[in-house]
Amino acid sequence: MSISNAMAVEWTSIIKDSEHEVFVDIDSYNVSDNLPFLVAKTVYASPQHFALPDQKTQYSISMAKFQFNCQQPLYRIRTIQLLNKKDVLIDTIKLNSGFQTLTVNTDEFSIGQLTCQVHQMLGGASI
Repeated sequence: MSISNAMAVEWTSIIKDSEHEVFVDIDSYNVSDNLPFLVAKTVYASPQHFALPDQKTQYSISMAKFQFNCQQPLYRIRTIQLLNKKDVLIDTIKLNSGFQTLTVNTDEFSIGQLTCQVHQMLGGASI
């Protein structure tokens, strides 16, 4: 599944500070392997760098598909898209990383709380 801007009907801001703003697309909520996921978009005030073994990419916006295990609580990023400040796609990276522990007061925790609340409202397990 591609996570493009065209997919989001409406982005909802959930975090905003001087360094970045995080938006979520509630309509992107879905479940895979009995675990919920949601797409989040982060707009940075200054350019960021994403490093892979063979390249380093500069970007201003990231869009990531986060998947959560609400009972643990754990998360992983399935796909991340990097965009320039004009919303032009630079790169799409599919990740096969394992789950990581959610840490309180992080962007991932806030996205996870929202995702798991929606999941619980729709009959899934909660954090």
